[in-house]
Order: sequence, then structure tokens, then C-alpha cells
Amino acid sequence: MASLWRVRVTRVSDDTVELTLSAIHPDAGEPSESAAFAMRLLADTDPERLDREAGPGAYWDPVALAAYADRVIAAVSVTDRRRLPFDEGAARRAVEAELRARGVDPADATAWQAAFMDAWRALWQDPDRVPYAVLEILLADLSWLSGTAPGREWDTAAYG
Repeated sequence: MASLWRVRVTRVSDDTVELTLSAIHPDAGEPSESAAFAMRLLADTDPERLDREAGPGAYWDPVALAAYADRVIAAVSVTDRRRLPFDEGAARRAVEAELRARGVDPADATAWQAAFMDAWRALWQDPDRVPYAVLEILLADLSWLSGTAPGREWDTAAYG
């Protein structure tokens, strides 16, 4: 599965971790306040542990993951939501307008498609243009904070 979000640890306290999420794929959807979504994000840092403690394949098993996440995650809140919900049609129209302004001719299908793909990829690399949110996770099992430090980043296919 393709990665959906870029995750960055922005704050860690005794029982809480704050993560910033920047979409890196148009299918990312909305960040969820579910314990399962938060658990997937944390499990990305130690997938073997999740398999050991919740069972093999728990990351993708909604029943097993929910049962485990309810023991590990005390609360989740999504704050500082930006560019959500994402309007893919509007984003595509903005890229097309940008290409026209640069003088790319839509009648030249090959050049147009190449320029569009380059501009579309650039959009998903620009944190000021993609969906963004802050997720605060209060943990019941504090051992999941081990190794989590501000500045740590990873890409995830987590959904929620």
C-alpha cells in the first residue's frame, strides 16, 4: 500500500506524544481520532512489537488492532487542521491554471501530461499546500513512548 502521511514527532511528555501529519497522497483522507489510527502511527515505529503483542498482521486487522489499541491509547485528539477536507478537483484545477500561466499548451498532450505530473508531484512535496493536522495521543501504555523523540519522522500507510 502507498504511503499516505508523513509523520513528525513534535512533542513528547510523560504520557503524551504530539504528531504532525502532512498528507503525501491524495487518498490520505481525514486524520482520525480513533485509537486504531493512532496505534497504526505508533506501530510504524516498531511493527514487530505490534505483531508480538497484538498478533501477526494486527496492523491490517481492524478487530485485533482495535482491541489492542484500546489498551494502549487513552485518548486521541486532532487539532490544527489545515486544508481539510482535501478537494482533489480544486487542486488539479489549480495545477492546470499554474501550467497555463507558465505557457504550457494543453493541446500538446505529451508536454501537458509531463508538466502536470511534475507539478502534481511538487504539490505533494510542499507542506504548505497539502492537508495537515496535529494529532495528540495520550497513552495508557507509556512503553510505546520509548524511542519516540521530537524530530523523528516517517511515512505511513496508516488509516483510521
